[in-house]
Amino acid sequence: MLPVDDIRKKLLTQRRNLFRQVAQTEDELLWLETDVESEVEERGQEESMVRLLDRLDGRAKAEIEEIDRALFKLGTEQYGRCEQCGKAIPPSRLEAVPAAALCMVCAQAGENQAALRK
Repeated sequence: MLPVDDIRKKLLTQRRNLFRQVAQTEDELLWLETDVESEVEERGQEESMVRLLDRLDGRAKAEIEEIDRALFKLGTEQYGRCEQCGKAIPPSRLEAVPAAALCMVCAQAGENQAALRK
């Protein structure tokens, strides 16, 4: 298992960077929403950008929630255990993705199911 302090630092750094990204995205959305002097074509382009930025913002917020969940579990025996099968998540995966809630097998199975639903 990786040192808890190192994992905590890595998670907090990721969280801080995501908050900066979300804040910047929200500033950009606000700027686009208040820019009322655009022509019709520019308005359509801006609306597309707003939708894209909004989706990116949602993804960042979801990632922040994953990090918060990992930080909560970090001091318990739950950290490093797959939420689906209960097996230990390999240290190499936790080093690469400290907020990982699933082992690779369960994560890939979930991705395959999602792909089939599309």
